[in-house]
Amino acid sequence: MALETENDQLGFLDTETHGQTVSYTPSGGSATNIKAIVNDAYFDIDGDSVDIEGKQIILTCRTADAPSAAHNDTFVFESTTFKVVNVRPDGTGFTEMMLQEQ
Repeated sequence: MALETENDQLGFLDTETHGQTVSYTPSGGSATNIKAIVNDAYFDIDGDSVDIEGKQIILTCRTADAPSAAHNDTFVFESTTFKVVNVRPDGTGFTEMMLQEQ
């Protein structure tokens, strides 16, 4: 159950501070603009002889804006298209999605 009001959630995604407007297209559906936060998360994995470094794009939006989010849905922002490869609703009204650049 969400603790915040809809206005609280929209404030968290405010494009004047740290949110941005992105285009969301469910697989087989029509595009719509929603507010989201996009993080470029760094990760590293220690190996026996070779270490691996990389980044993972993680997009956070209101669950109400992408209620049926699923693998292969797409987002477009900064002139780049991304495909959803993982969906993680957090149960508080927000959903995180791992994206893969296309």
